[in-house]
Amino acid sequence: MPCLPTASSRPAFLNTSSTTELLRRRFWDQAPDHALIFLDKDWRVVSWAGAAPDIFGYEETEVLGKTLHFLFTEEDQNARIPEHERAVAISAGRSEDDRWHVRKDGAKIWVNGSMAVLKEDDVIIGYSKVVIDRTNQRTLVETLQNRLAAAQHEIANRTVFFGRLAHEVRNCLQPIHMVVQLLKIEERSDAAKLPLAVIGRQVVQLERMMKDLTEVARFGAGKLALHKTRFDVGQALSETADVARGTAIAKMQDFTVLLPGAPLEIEADRERLHQIVFNLLHNAIKYTPEHGRIWLHCTLEPGFAVIKVEDTGVGISAELLPVIFNLFTQENPEHSEGGFGVGLSLVKDLVDAHAGFVEVMCDGKGKGAVFAVRLPVA
Repeated sequence: MPCLPTASSRPAFLNTSSTTELLRRRFWDQAPDHALIFLDKDWRVVSWAGAAPDIFGYEETEVLGKTLHFLFTEEDQNARIPEHERAVAISAGRSEDDRWHVRKDGAKIWVNGSMAVLKEDDVIIGYSKVVIDRTNQRTLVETLQNRLAAAQHEIANRTVFFGRLAHEVRNCLQPIHMVVQLLKIEERSDAAKLPLAVIGRQVVQLERMMKDLTEVARFGAGKLALHKTRFDVGQALSETADVARGTAIAKMQDFTVLLPGAPLEIEADRERLHQIVFNLLHNAIKYTPEHGRIWLHCTLEPGFAVIKVEDTGVGISAELLPVIFNLFTQENPEHSEGGFGVGLSLVKDLVDAHAGFVEVMCDGKGKGAVFAVRLPVA
């Protein structure tokens, strides 16, 4: 049974005697995977509450006064991820990430973290961070990803097999077709003409079937050509943002770009990446009213560069979310300002071609939206 937080590790608000205090006390006692960390304005730990000692292995006395960097992996520290998380929280009011953190014993744990900025009279006085241990879920996700990769590999092999099968069968049919034509030239009895006609028709039918099978195999293999190079995704995003910024300025929107402080290289088609991000920014600008806010930020998660486009726009209805990336999907075509609803479908196709993932998050109409693209790092 996990150790319960001691009185010294609980926040000050638990010292009141009321129903609310009792509920809060029970929350900390019965939520052993939730840690609550308070930081001062310089990002130093001032409170280490809830399940923080159990999750990370440190007692509060060991971490007071330390900056939160010690929880991040060496790779994330070198990429300046802690500074980036803090910058996002300051700009957007919060920062949410899923990533590996490091326990006192050196073991890595997968956590979901949510950081909020705490202000007094519009002046930052500190930060709060809620951390939930999700290592078991991460293991499950990786298992499912491995199964999906195996299934995709099997599908790809079948596609190649059908393509080769169609090619070989068509090669065999071609000589048969030529022989049938030669036999037709010579004078044949009526008894011979009928079977020759049957053979000729069947050969033509088989050739047509093999051609269709070849086209299906080609479609399954994908015809999209990628010209991959290795480049800094931050620089590429900055260039794309410069292209889209003029439209946002014209609508008097607050357009914020937050990029990693250190180079983050991916191996991808740079022009296709521009298409992906520009389409997302174009949608965000189009569906966000004047004086709204738009963010483009990028961070690093294990194995992936994560690009997010967030806005305070009109949002997406719940019934549209499952099909938002389908071709020709539009909620209000008469108010779409032109277009056929292919932008997000193109985004998904391009991300899939890069072996990446794209998802959308929205709490409902009028509450904005967040599009997240994950692309493998170099």
